[in-house]
Amino acid sequence: METTVAPTVLPQYQTVSALGGGSSTSTDPQLAQNGNPPAQNQPAQFQAQLTADQTTRVVVLNPETREVIFRVIDSRSRQVLRQVPDEALLRMRAYNKALEEGKSPADVLTHADMQV
Repeated sequence: METTVAPTVLPQYQTVSALGGGSSTSTDPQLAQNGNPPAQNQPAQFQAQLTADQTTRVVVLNPETREVIFRVIDSRSRQVLRQVPDEALLRMRAYNKALEEGKSPADVLTHADMQV
């Protein structure tokens, strides 16, 4: 039993074509074809670039603890937007270190609230 299949005729805007060459390593066909990301990702990339232009990245070495602190700072307001390690973690480490050194609870709290 043989079945005849009618050819499919689609308008140009509904057709797809195979990528030429087959040597592309990209998994995104639109990126592989023209080297540009798909249009739906461009607003996110624009927003990321805009955010990067409005922020400053700062690396601080704390002289007391010799800890490296990475901060992202708003360029206009100079407010810290993000910090690694987090401020609470730094305070906890300072508190633990002061306790290990045998300081009194009042001294420990003062030392733990230090500004980095």
